[in-house]
Amino acid sequence: MPQPPKPSRGSATKLIPSLGVSDIDRSVRFYTHFFGFRVQDSYEAEGRMVWCWLKVRGAELMVQQLSADQQIRLNPAIGPSWVIYIRPDNIDAAHARLKSAGVPLSELATTQYGAREFFLTDPDGYELWLSVPSVDGNGDDDEDDDEEEDEDQDEDEEDDDEEQWQVRS
Repeated sequence: MPQPPKPSRGSATKLIPSLGVSDIDRSVRFYTHFFGFRVQDSYEAEGRMVWCWLKVRGAELMVQQLSADQQIRLNPAIGPSWVIYIRPDNIDAAHARLKSAGVPLSELATTQYGAREFFLTDPDGYELWLSVPSVDGNGDDDEDDDEEEDEDQDEDEEDDDEEQWQVRS
């Protein structure tokens, strides 16, 4: 009997989540507006964006427009078996901004392991946990010092009250 191949030491260099969404334009606005993502690349079909790669500093996310048939399986989203962690630059400011925009979210709390966290659900029902490991909650652990930052992020932000960020039902 042949021997199974030896496991490699791995060749993956990055893991990028890809979310199926019911309204890609709304999802792109949500992640760019609240978390500073920028469109890195996108693909259109029949004159409409159907896939988008978002990036900010070291964080990356892809979103893909689901067809009407695929959306039936989206509600509820995958469920509590997994979540997306986001580490903001300033967790207090992120919490205040989302709260002032009317996004339903948990209170900011310090966990037993010292992280400061809060939870929310994106417009398609995906669970997001915002978390920083340091007690002061600034989220800056110098991991991304070599990454380019967007200086003009605030210039093109829209008014928080213009969009309803409630989970789609």
